Amino acid sequence: MLKSVSYAGLEPGPKLLVLGAVHGNEKCGTAAIHKILGEIDSGKIKVLRGQAVFVPIANPRAHEKDARFTERNLNRYLVPTPNPDSYEARLGNALCPLLEACDVLLDIHSYTVGGAPFIFVSSHDEKEHAFAASLGPYALLTGWAEAYAKTGRKAREEDSEESTGTTEYARRFGAMAATIECGQHKDPAAPEIAYEAIRNALRYLEMTDEPKAAGAPGKAKLVTVTHVFYRDNEGKFPKAWKHLEPVKPGEVLALHADGSAIEAPANGFIIMPKESCPIGEEWFYFGVEKAA
Repeated sequence: MLKSVSYAGLEPGPKLLVLGAVHGNEKCGTAAIHKILGEIDSGKIKVLRGQAVFVPIANPRAHEKDARFTERNLNRYLVPTPNPDSYEARLGNALCPLLEACDVLLDIHSYTVGGAPFIFVSSHDEKEHAFAASLGPYALLTGWAEAYAKTGRKAREEDSEESTGTTEYARRFGAMAATIECGQHKDPAAPEIAYEAIRNALRYLEMTDEPKAAGAPGKAKLVTVTHVFYRDNEGKFPKAWKHLEPVKPGEVLALHADGSAIEAPANGFIIMPKESCPIGEEWFYFGVEKAA
């Protein structure tokens, strides 16, 4: 069963969809959504325009197990599946209609290594960048789907939908979509960062009677993800990397068990490095900065 909660204002406005725990062990969004629901129910927040739809736990079974997923990553290959062959595929069939119907998507996540919050956005949508910048004073990351598609990794050989997640699918139907990474999974500040992002989204979209929070999209750091690196065998990092730590061309980012190295292809940043990454999953990303 997948639970969603919807509030409709009495005036026209956008339809906002907020997702928590698409990855079951990323629980800050769930906590933030529950706090928001309580404040709407108590009258502290009033949805006056449009519709706000909340899914506190998008992957209930993984959330219960405190695991990223049960059978496969819910945030990959997120398209309708006529003959679903996994629990996550069945969840995708329930989530896709919500994604198709929304005008704006806010998908709330956390990440392994920790560090400052950041937001994934599309490559060239200035309106989406402005919306993302309104969520908080965080770096914007773009190009993830394109970098992932270039890897050639597919869940199914007959198609190329493996790089499709919540934001990519919602954008197909005209939505603005942003994924906020609120810090490390267990960071006590992450639920409050997620909560403020939801509040700021409601303000920015003028769905409540609160004034817009000041955003500065022109000042946000914009980093384009250009490479996805998998941990296909045993290996290690040469140091304890931090998320968005600057690196120079040729600098060793990781070492395979046979001693071969993965080197930085240019001046840029190592993104979301995972020291304890399971074999076969994304180990880290690489990106370069460009003017926002």
